[in-house]
Amino acid sequence: MGEYTSEGFVVHKGSTARIDNVASIKGTSQERFREQLVTDGVLQLQGKCYVFTRDYLFSSPSMAAIAVLGRSANGWIEWKTEQGQTLDGAKRQAIAPTI
Repeated sequence: MGEYTSEGFVVHKGSTARIDNVASIKGTSQERFREQLVTDGVLQLQGKCYVFTRDYLFSSPSMAAIAVLGRSANGWIEWKTEQGQTLDGAKRQAIAPTI
C-alpha cells in the first residue's frame, strides 16, 4: 500500500482510503487536506472508498495515514510491515544507536 522513503511516505496507486472523516477532524486542516487530495484528483471515489489514482508522496508517514484513515493518526505506529511490525519498529528503532 505504501513505502517509507528518504523524501517521505509514498502511498501507491490503487491503494484505498476511507471516505468519511471522523467527527474530531471536521473543520480542521486535516479535513481540508483530504478534501484537497480529492479536488486535485489524487483520491477518486470508487464504490465505498476512495482510491489513489497515482503514487503520491506525503511529507510524513502521519500525513499519509491521515489521508488514508480520515482521522488524526501517528503514521509511525499505523503503518505496518507485512509481518505486523510498525514503521517505527522497522525504521526508526532499527537505526537508533544502542546505549
